[in-house]
This record gives sequence, C-alpha cells and structure tokens, in this order.
Amino acid sequence: MKAAAIAETGRGDLLSIYLRAEMAKPFSWDSFGTGDCMMFLAGWWIMLHGADPATALRGAYHDEASARAALAKEGGAVAFLDGVAAERCEASHARRGDIGLLSFKDWHLGLICTGPMWAMRYGSGGVGFISRPADFTWRSTPAQALEMEQRYGARN
Repeated sequence: MKAAAIAETGRGDLLSIYLRAEMAKPFSWDSFGTGDCMMFLAGWWIMLHGADPATALRGAYHDEASARAALAKEGGAVAFLDGVAAERCEASHARRGDIGLLSFKDWHLGLICTGPMWAMRYGSGGVGFISRPADFTWRSTPAQALEMEQRYGARN
C-alpha cells in the first residue's frame, strides 16, 4: 500500500499498519515472505520504498543453516544492511521506523524501532517487542513517512 493511500484512510501510520499485519504471521524460515527477522525488515523496507532490498536472499534459504549461508554470501547481516540503507545512526538517536540489528549469541536479530521499543519477528505471536536498543541502527524512514507521522500521529 502506498503512503498516499494510507494517508487517505486515516487508519494509522505506516509502521502501525505494517506491525498489525505482521502480528498474524508466525516466525518461519521463509525467504519468500516476511517470516524471519531479515525478511521482516525487508517487508518494512518494501512498504516504505516500494523496492525489495532482499532480492539476493529470496529463495536462497529454508532453514537456519541455509539462512546463515545465504547471509554469509552477502557479507553477513551488518554488511547486507549497510548495502541497503545509506545512513547508519546511533541507537540512542533512532527514530520510529528505523531498522536495526541486535547481536544475539553468534547471530543478528532484525529489529524495527517503534519509538520507545524495538519490534522483532517472534515465535507464533508474529511480532515481539523489546526495550533493549539495537547494536547497529540504520535510517529507513523517508521524508514522506515522517510527514505522515507528524500529520496523523504515531500509534502502535
């Protein structure tokens, strides 16, 4: 759904709409959808920008081992997101809609900043929220989405 269409509906901001839809989808190693943490970020990026940043990963994995191998071919999760988002920022300066990675054991979990919390793909509930900030953070919110946030307000 394009930003202009969402603005006309008055149903909330882009992030709220995206998270609401994703809450119905459980975690899965599905490189075609948005079922794991990297594809969760890719789905958000598509909603914001209309382009899929994860085309190199689509269809490249079906379980954790093959996901690790696919990301390794891209230089790892941090390098992959460096290639997607132009601007890194400090987690303390992250704004609603920015994307991040949280280091977890020997892996990175994809996160989306909601303001006070970070959303992540989580279990059968679809989306979970944590208060711990991301270890790596990138700007992802285009000016158009920020204008909508200011106009319609941010609602989780």
